[in-house]
Amino acid sequence: MNYTSPTSSTPIHIKVQVNNKQHQAIVDTGSAVTIINQQLLKTIYHKEFIYKKKLHKSANCSSINIIGEIQLEIKIQGYKTLILADVATNLITDLLLGNDWITANNVIIDSPQQCIYLTDQKRHILATATFVKPAHFQLPVLLTDEITLPPHSEKYVNIKVLSPTMNITEALFEPAAHLYSKQILLTNALIKLEDNRSQVMILNANDRQKTLSKNTSLGYITYQSKANNYLILPVLTKNKTDRSTPITSNFYRRNNSFGSRSWIPSMDNKRKVQSTNFTCQMNNNTDPEHQCYVCQEQFLSRNDLQQHLRRKCYPLEMREQIDKLTQHIEDTKQRQQVQHILWEHGKLFDFRQPSIIKATVHHAIETGHHPPVHTPPYRVSYKDEQIQREEINKLLKQGIIEESTSPWSSPIVLVRKKDGSVRFCIDFRKLNNITTKDAFPMPRIDDIFDHLSQAEYYTTIDFKSGYFQVGLDQKDRPKTAFSTRDQHYQFTVLPQGVTNGPPAFQRIVSQILGPTRWQYSLAYLDDVIIYSPTFDQHLIHLDDILNRLNDANFRLNVNKCQIAKTSIDYLGHHIEHSNIRPNADNIRALLKTQQPTTAKEAFRFIKAAEYYRKFIPGFSAIAQPLHKYAPTTKEQRSQKSQATPIILSDDELHAFNELKRILTNDLVLRIPDQHLPFKIQTDASKIGIGAVLMQTHPNGDLPVAYLSKKFTTTQMNWPATEQECYAIIYAIEKWHKYLDGRSFTIETDHKPLLPFNLKQQLNAKCERWRLKLQQYQFSIRYIKGKHNTVADYLSRSPVDNGSNDEDDYTPTQSRATQTDNPKETYIVAPVMTRNQAKQQLDGRTDCHSTDQACDGENQKRNVDIQVDHSCAPQPNQLHSPVITSDSNKILPFTWEQLKELQYQDDQIKNIIDNIKNHQEYFIKNNMLMKKSYPPVPVIPKGRIRSDIIKIYHDTPANGAHFGRNKTIQKIQQRYFWPNMITDVRNYVQSCLSCLQNNPLRQKPPGALKPIKPPEGVWQLLTMDFHGPITPTTKNGNKYIISLTDVLSKFVITKAVRDCTATTAADFITEEDILKYGTPKCILTDNGTHFTAIMMSELFKKIGVTHLYSTPYHPMTNGQIERFNATMDAKIATLSNEKRTNWDEQLPFVTFNYNTSIHTTTGQIPFELMYGRSPILPFDQQQPSVTLSQDPDHKSKLNQYLSILTEQAKMKILEQQRKYEERYDRHRVNPN
Repeated sequence: MNYTSPTSSTPIHIKVQVNNKQHQAIVDTGSAVTIINQQLLKTIYHKEFIYKKKLHKSANCSSINIIGEIQLEIKIQGYKTLILADVATNLITDLLLGNDWITANNVIIDSPQQCIYLTDQKRHILATATFVKPAHFQLPVLLTDEITLPPHSEKYVNIKVLSPTMNITEALFEPAAHLYSKQILLTNALIKLEDNRSQVMILNANDRQKTLSKNTSLGYITYQSKANNYLILPVLTKNKTDRSTPITSNFYRRNNSFGSRSWIPSMDNKRKVQSTNFTCQMNNNTDPEHQCYVCQEQFLSRNDLQQHLRRKCYPLEMREQIDKLTQHIEDTKQRQQVQHILWEHGKLFDFRQPSIIKATVHHAIETGHHPPVHTPPYRVSYKDEQIQREEINKLLKQGIIEESTSPWSSPIVLVRKKDGSVRFCIDFRKLNNITTKDAFPMPRIDDIFDHLSQAEYYTTIDFKSGYFQVGLDQKDRPKTAFSTRDQHYQFTVLPQGVTNGPPAFQRIVSQILGPTRWQYSLAYLDDVIIYSPTFDQHLIHLDDILNRLNDANFRLNVNKCQIAKTSIDYLGHHIEHSNIRPNADNIRALLKTQQPTTAKEAFRFIKAAEYYRKFIPGFSAIAQPLHKYAPTTKEQRSQKSQATPIILSDDELHAFNELKRILTNDLVLRIPDQHLPFKIQTDASKIGIGAVLMQTHPNGDLPVAYLSKKFTTTQMNWPATEQECYAIIYAIEKWHKYLDGRSFTIETDHKPLLPFNLKQQLNAKCERWRLKLQQYQFSIRYIKGKHNTVADYLSRSPVDNGSNDEDDYTPTQSRATQTDNPKETYIVAPVMTRNQAKQQLDGRTDCHSTDQACDGENQKRNVDIQVDHSCAPQPNQLHSPVITSDSNKILPFTWEQLKELQYQDDQIKNIIDNIKNHQEYFIKNNMLMKKSYPPVPVIPKGRIRSDIIKIYHDTPANGAHFGRNKTIQKIQQRYFWPNMITDVRNYVQSCLSCLQNNPLRQKPPGALKPIKPPEGVWQLLTMDFHGPITPTTKNGNKYIISLTDVLSKFVITKAVRDCTATTAADFITEEDILKYGTPKCILTDNGTHFTAIMMSELFKKIGVTHLYSTPYHPMTNGQIERFNATMDAKIATLSNEKRTNWDEQLPFVTFNYNTSIHTTTGQIPFELMYGRSPILPFDQQQPSVTLSQDPDHKSKLNQYLSILTEQAKMKILEQQRKYEERYDRHRVNPN
């Protein structure tokens, strides 16, 4: 029998099993290696994929894109062969068995018999495969051009077929399955081809527009191939002419030729073939579905791609940023779920290269038939010219601008900032004047809050240089042109400063969010929020929105995003569960204003309140006690009379606090209504600025937010015009989120500012400020001072500390509007960040960041800060800060009521019904308990949670307004609910009484020298007098004497009339020795009341060592000084408005101090003293009591106290070391 090889170029098709799946393969003697198509590999079970990027060449010199290797099992008639195959993304057939497989299996090709034989070394036949007719050939169909499909639309699109050597005129088109999952629909169709090109109908079934890039794979055409139309062509070599010779000579001759032509790979992973010859698709296109957008490497699955991005191509900073975004999520599983979603869409956070989204703004700059506006460039210095060139080169490199031949032109202006850097600006004033204003609607803020109030989890998203990510329509680009001395450019993206920028951006974001808006997402300009009732739903919603933004090619500002939070600040309001209230920043200006000390100040306040009298029922009756300060006679109006110091009576003080409360709740303060116009009233005094943001309602003006800020020393010396102008610019930037993209009015009593926004200002500082405000649409109206009472009062009673203007300089040239480089931003959001707050408070520590800050040292040593208890925050409000008598009540509950509430909560009831599946819970006496030490009941959702927080923070006997950590620890020892820490933190941070009474904390010079802790409790005590405290109480007390145990931190206090040695001796005898026993040592300062002979005799008599602190260095006795500072703020919070009953509140403050975990020791002072946990008045007691006697109680108690003592000592030493490092940092040591 003669065995021959084929004599034509017809490919040999055989049936094989590839990894146990039946398929056709081509046997190609012209290919050095075996290759499998990536698409086939995805459909079969396979071993681990080996990533190894290569590039092979085919016979016609086109490229084959190899992404890796895979070991395949090829079966013929049950005979198993193994081969290490290359995986290609653009192979035109499914499987090509190359020369490596042919040689390894001693394949004999018998062309006359139409079969091949697999033989052993002795040429015994092991398996036979007959030639088969080729299956229908599939060729990829690609999109010719990039297209954008509006929602629910269809259109014909141009396609091309990747078939360089075939001349196909008719074929059956089949759409790709992956498009169907994205709701991009195409139909099977018989299409006619001309030069391998045609058209198909495509439909977008989405509710949002879709953009498909050029060369997107739309599907395949199926074509029945003829012999001479196949692309798999054997390579012609010198020995190809011998292929018709007999089998024996041909077999060895063919294998010898292979050996000289290519290296046959072994079965290990070290194959070195870099260039082979076989035919493939001419196009080098790869499936973009699993392609790395950074290095363009191709992957089999999305999961493989994500792992590659995280390991190699994402920047290192992203891991830290994503960890930071999710660090607030306490549940590890939930945190990992959120992180997984963020990594899935990690491209959104990759800010290394600027991005242009797949959506274009159309008609953003509509100027009608107006002729082009051209303003010549301003003359600049050589140095400024260099800066211009550098900035333009950056923008060109980022693709933000391009060269232009436009007849339009606006001038460039460089605005220098305080740090010496430069802001690149374009003056679009003339262009804005002729632009038709876009009327795209902004969502109503009250509607937004209505939807948000139903959610529990929130995510806010901030865009990275949002405008610069939005492409500009080709016909609008020429209008954005600007000139340098010798070049002309135009923007390719939406520039900042054009009048229609905000509505255009709002339209784009709304289209991208599509039907998810008002369902679980909302956008107000560039502020996007995602909201959900449950965490699981929030994961779905978060993934969907990020997927939409990812599809659109957006980039996010990771530092300003907030992910999966239960409380959040949004549009100037604090949102938590169903409670929405104004951000403390909006009402602090009025709420923290001090009580009047002169008749003039009282009169100003009453005039400011009268502005809203029509909205305050019974205003005359409420304000009546203060009306006596209104000057009615010439003598009363005299300057001397108005400056006379006054002390408000109880009725007058009550009227003052009541009006403040009303002006900051929803009776007057309103949520913004987008259908009503905004206006701002501003004023400046010698010491500060004040402003009020209002909206004109049918019945009059109502406030949205207040602003009050002190001047710095430099600002106090500014001319009046600059001060008044600064009030305007500061207010607009502060309330940017409300005003951007809207027309509004500024009202001022300073007439020279009327043309401020209409023409160039002679004052250089005012001109610079005017240019910063060019993106806003506002007019200025003059009002008389007597009608500007609210802003006038706020400016004369400023609250926020002064800060320097960030751009405070005198510019050489400034006539432009703001169009910042995308890497810079200057807009101040209405929600204050921590960093901004720290800068604005000018060295004052955030009073709720730690317990130490909340309990800080009061340098003034008197309790004189006014408190309004009726202004406490209300956790159960839905839409506004309304404060009613009902919402102030705390509703106590019993264990039985708690059980009923548990069974009314669906989530808790589900846990009870499936208690075996929840290992962290158990049931005791029909109540769901959390496994902890000690076990605590689970608190259901609702008002009961806020009532518990109020009880252990607000009430004198249980909380006494101590700080965040102490409140959290008290509640954790008694109850449990998810997100408890977040709820407590938010409540304490918004506690108005604490805000009003937080002490200032300053760093004195000198390093810290900590005292070594004693060996046991009641061995070393510190004692001190505190006062005099004003006012004196009704009982005549004006001092507090206190004694602190250094180890346990247990405190004894007493209010006394004087600070004499007799009083100190009586206190030690009656309150210390007769109740707690005699201590070993007592440390005091060097006051005469402690150094008197009487005290020395007393200490000798009772056997106590008397230690003195270092003269002129009270910090030696820092333990007691620290408690005194803490005590001041807490007593002030609990006392009445006149502070005349502070001595009655002292025992409550002392008790709460002793029953709260101390930060230094990590223990409860009460427990270290008595060996048992304290029971607070509100603590729920078990209904039954068991009487028993433990004979080992004494030994157990001693052992327990010994353990607590050692732990306390170790914790004290550790905290001292950390505090010493912190304390000495950035501190001058006079020694």
